[in-house]
Amino acid sequence: MTQDDHKLHILICIGGGPEAFTGLKFVHRLGKERCIDIKLLYVRPMDSGFKSGGMEVKVARENVLDWGIELPSMTHLNKARDILVELGEIDMDAGDEWRYRELTGDPAGEFVLEYQAASGGKISLALRMADDVTSVVVDEADRMDADFIIVGGSAKPVEGLRRYLTPKDLAMKISSHSDHSVLIARKLEPGLGYIVCVQDTDVCWKMLPKAIRYSITCDCPISLLAVAEDEEGKASAQKAVEKAAEMYRQAGMEPHELLVEIGDPADIITEIGYDFSLIIMAESEKPWFAKVFSVAHEVAAKARNSVLIIK
Repeated sequence: MTQDDHKLHILICIGGGPEAFTGLKFVHRLGKERCIDIKLLYVRPMDSGFKSGGMEVKVARENVLDWGIELPSMTHLNKARDILVELGEIDMDAGDEWRYRELTGDPAGEFVLEYQAASGGKISLALRMADDVTSVVVDEADRMDADFIIVGGSAKPVEGLRRYLTPKDLAMKISSHSDHSVLIARKLEPGLGYIVCVQDTDVCWKMLPKAIRYSITCDCPISLLAVAEDEEGKASAQKAVEKAAEMYRQAGMEPHELLVEIGDPADIITEIGYDFSLIIMAESEKPWFAKVFSVAHEVAAKARNSVLIIK
C-alpha cells in the first residue's frame, strides 16, 4: 500500500474539553477526499462510580451497559456521534449495539459501538475505564496505529512563567507522551488554510511528507513559514521554505505563500499562525519531560488556535 492510498486512522478524545468537538468538522473534510477510520474515545475514571461502592472491575463491566444511558461518558460520545450524523458521516440505521471487548493487558477492556463511515471507513465509539487518562489515550493510539490524535486544548492558553508552574492540561500531556502526531484543537475550522513551519533540519524533512499528505487530503491553502532567530540565520530559513515549496510542488500542490521572518520563533509562529485554521510543526527531539521547553510545545501551549505536532 502506498502513502497515497493509505487509509487514515484518527483518534478523537472526547471529554478533554468542548474544543474536541470542533475537530469533527475537520475530520469530516478529510473524509471527503480519503477513506478514514475514526475512533471517538472517552476515558472514564475508575474511581467514579466503580470503586466508591466497593465494586470490582468485573462487576462494573457486567453492569456498565445497563447504566449506559445515564453515564456522562455515553452522553459525550453520543453528542459526538450526533454531530457526525448531521455532517452525513454516519447512517444511524447502519449501527451496531454497544458491546464489551477485552483488551490485552487491560483488565477493564472497552465498550464499543461501531458504524460504517460515509468515506468507506469505520467509525467507533469507545468507552474505556482507567485511573490515568493520558496513558489510556497513548495506549489506544498505539493499538490503532493512529495517524494522529485529536484532543481539545484549553480554551484559554497559558502564557509566561505560568506555563512552567501550572500543571499541564490533558492535550499537552498526551502530546508529550505519545509517539503519534497530536492535533491540539481550538476553534478548528478548516476553511482558513494551514501554515506549515519549516527549518533546514533532518527533523523537518522527516515531518514534511506527512504535512503534505494531510494538506492534499484536506485540500486547504498552504502557507510555508521559516523563522530565523537573527539575520545570520535568514539564508537558512529562506532555503528551508524554498525546499519545502518544491516538495509540495512535486506532490502536485502549489503553496499559497512563502514567509521568512526574523525573531523569536515561538512568538512569531503564534502571532502569524492566528490567521490560519491550523499551525503544523515538527515534534521536538527532546525527551518527554523536556518537551515543555521546545518551540513546538511552547506554540501549542499558548496558541489561540489549533496546532498539529507531527512526529
